[in-house]
Amino acid sequence: MLSSKSSLSRPELARRDAARLLTLVRLPPESRRLAQAPRSDAKILSSPAQSLGDPDLVDLHRFFVAPKSASELYGYEKSHPPIGSTSRGGYNGSGTSTTSGNTDEWFVSYSWLPVKTLLDARVLVVSIAALPGRRSAVRLDAEVTWLPAKPVGDTIPAGATVLTAVLSAGMNPGEAGHGPVTTTNPEKIEAIRDFINQLNVVAPGVRFCPVDFGQDLTVSFSKQAQARPFAVVVADVAGCEEVQVRRLGHLAKPGLSGYGLVPFIERELGFT
Repeated sequence: MLSSKSSLSRPELARRDAARLLTLVRLPPESRRLAQAPRSDAKILSSPAQSLGDPDLVDLHRFFVAPKSASELYGYEKSHPPIGSTSRGGYNGSGTSTTSGNTDEWFVSYSWLPVKTLLDARVLVVSIAALPGRRSAVRLDAEVTWLPAKPVGDTIPAGATVLTAVLSAGMNPGEAGHGPVTTTNPEKIEAIRDFINQLNVVAPGVRFCPVDFGQDLTVSFSKQAQARPFAVVVADVAGCEEVQVRRLGHLAKPGLSGYGLVPFIERELGFT
């Protein structure tokens, strides 16, 4: 079990997790591990069929020969997911690539859920190339990315007795926004504070986000009514749903990944 209290560094935790994921692949019986890619397929299998666009990445790989044709092995892998992998991990997929109209590579990828505040993407990619004699060459990659440590400034301290949320208008006609909603209910304030404090930091690297039409939710935490907020949280409603935290007027960095935050706050405060 990985823990934020581990004495290992985050890259070391990612490497340990990647090594474990490599052991979970389900290859056909009599598959044989190799020290390197077969010579005839070295170019095709010189890199994984899919790779994560994140600089904080561990990629461990192994090579195998499997006693099935490439198309047979492709079907086998799609029907034999590793134990513990999940469709909710976000990186599951399969596909092929072609050269001059001929399929020369097949791939299947599996993913596991993130480890909160420690590891982000956890992916196993099976890359397949055909060999003579109804055999297949396999490159197996375990790709794990780690998250930067969360700065103290991204955490909302306790002590708020008043919380106010405002939903801005978006650029679409149906996104009219919502005026200020204030609560002094300590259970609701604590639930929202806890949700924000459990958010991961935004992982570095390339991200592909849905369209963002400029609508955001601003949440202010205050010690008492009419007092200046000691923390203000601004959450994008769409796009990558990034969250920015300001503590006493100072912007905390990095930002947070806020998936699920806006609908949670809307439910807690009764937005309609």
